[in-house]
Amino acid sequence: MNLTEISPAAVSAVPLDEFAAHLRLAQGFADATAEDALLERYLSNATSAIEARIGKALIRRTFKLQVSCWGRDGDLVLPIGPVTEITSASFVRGIDTIAVSVDGWSITAGTGRQRLAGAGGRTLPSIPDGYLADLVFDAGFGETGDDVPGELHQAVMMLAAHYFENRFGDANAGRGMPLAVQALLETQRPVRL
Repeated sequence: MNLTEISPAAVSAVPLDEFAAHLRLAQGFADATAEDALLERYLSNATSAIEARIGKALIRRTFKLQVSCWGRDGDLVLPIGPVTEITSASFVRGIDTIAVSVDGWSITAGTGRQRLAGAGGRTLPSIPDGYLADLVFDAGFGETGDDVPGELHQAVMMLAAHYFENRFGDANAGRGMPLAVQALLETQRPVRL
């Protein structure tokens, strides 16, 4: 399984000015924007860490997934969500491509680990020997930071602030994500059975 982000998010899950206010950074000085690039990097890294932890894209964007086989039941558990639409599917081997119609394919509703199944919930079409299934889809909560659930918005701000405060090294290195951030993420983590 190989997941690639085709189009990056156009906006951040948390606006830069809101994050700067959260940090209580000085405003109105000539060099007030001197650290903006650094703050944007912390926001980006915090967003990536949270998305990886919960398996969900905060801002909607396009992904490409390549798999060599479907799941045991002939369906596919999508590695990131919430998936809103499968835009294209094909089987590829080198430069040889076989287009596949996604009409009738279904995605389980919800924002957890979603399953992709064939028409009417049946199995997906067989992947020819030596080919990979190549799926392009859109996933994310929405187009702007306002679409991100409140607890995830807060988690991004808190984790980015943690990165900002510990930018020179953390005396408690190796302890992972702060407990307050982990607590906010618990409602969004996938349940494993």
